[in-house]
Amino acid sequence: MKNLINNNQNTHTMKKPKVVLKNVKFHEGHEGQGINADVWINGVKCIHILDDGNGGCLDIDVLSYGAKDPDKIKNLVKDLNEYVDSLPEKPLDFGHGAIKDKEGNVRMFKTSLEDYLNELTYEFERQKERKKMEKRMQTAFVIGIPNADRYTYFNYKRPLSSMPKEYLQGRLDAIVKKHCTDGKIILNTNLQALGLTI
Repeated sequence: MKNLINNNQNTHTMKKPKVVLKNVKFHEGHEGQGINADVWINGVKCIHILDDGNGGCLDIDVLSYGAKDPDKIKNLVKDLNEYVDSLPEKPLDFGHGAIKDKEGNVRMFKTSLEDYLNELTYEFERQKERKKMEKRMQTAFVIGIPNADRYTYFNYKRPLSSMPKEYLQGRLDAIVKKHCTDGKIILNTNLQALGLTI
């Protein structure tokens, strides 16, 4: 069930509320990954979102019904809606560059609350993957295209810091020569700490 508060158009950017996802759970659906999460606005749980992974829109449920202070929740969601409405238009891009019309003008779109919350879930997932990759860097050389959603790695199954520097440098040089092609680079952020250079 969607319980949305009507948006009011604003012409200036408002103060950004602190919006945090909690109790995030990912699951597989028929058309990709789905998500369940609570959305906290300025320290108050205000919204529950659900993407069942079967296509279609994000379900956004404002949690004011039965709450101790429903007006506070409604006002916080209203503030978030107004902030989202105040954001400038962005180029329409489905991941392959900005879409242009027949005259060559970039098509623009206005961010909706659904777009904003979807972007929060994408950023949450990116941060989770970034932390996983940083942990992997402790025992492996990681290669890939920066900011891409895939990478490969050469895992030594023990901390790189426990291995001889000369050995590691030789392995790193061989990996760069053989595998760093077509935009792929070494993604490790700990090379300097290890005393290694590319």
